[in-house]
Amino acid sequence: MTTFNLPPGEIHLWSASLDVSDEKVVEMRLLLNSRELERADRFRVPNAARRFITARAVLRTLIGRMTDTDPAEVEFSYSEQGKPSVTGGPCFNSSDSGDTVIVAVAHAEIGVDVEGLRTLPNPDRLARRICTDRELEQLAAIPDHESGAALLRLWTFKEAALKAVGLGLPGGLRNVEVDFQPGEPPRLLRLCDDRGTWSLMPAEVDHSFLCSVVVRETGWRLNVRELPPQSV
Repeated sequence: MTTFNLPPGEIHLWSASLDVSDEKVVEMRLLLNSRELERADRFRVPNAARRFITARAVLRTLIGRMTDTDPAEVEFSYSEQGKPSVTGGPCFNSSDSGDTVIVAVAHAEIGVDVEGLRTLPNPDRLARRICTDRELEQLAAIPDHESGAALLRLWTFKEAALKAVGLGLPGGLRNVEVDFQPGEPPRLLRLCDDRGTWSLMPAEVDHSFLCSVVVRETGWRLNVRELPPQSV
């Protein structure tokens, strides 16, 4: 088994396809434990079960190769909010959109979100629901033809931040505030009650997606990589 090294100061952002053959799904099921298989079998929509199995097999493969562990033997622990971790291993988080899953890995708390580029049906309503007053002012200054993508990008910033602290969407998107002045790197101004230092990083994964990473502390290098299906 090839080992994937994760140097200090690096974030590895892995992308993998969720569009795999029926035969490959059968192989991937062998990597999951009984708890994961029970969860997969509860999905009533067959494609949802396939996506879950594939995404979890990808995650197990990556963490196994970073910890020199058989992917089927990787043991996850879960926080009260359900965020998985591995004792003695790197921190990680995953997100999926369309037929792509993204896994972010670093030696620090991390969150990732990916959203497919699309036209939002009611962007003004969404903005009022998720944005602070400051963010609404910044969105209003963006040209109309760019505002939809800007709002979607802001969503990825906020969700990645909430996932980094293990809260997810129940933590409240308005409890995250981002400064995104045109021409300036985005900055995380507030993340719930956390007073630590965080880095907010837009990531270029594919032209049809918006992806953002939030990781504790600063000075990180982002390394975008792809995991082919045959490697799982």
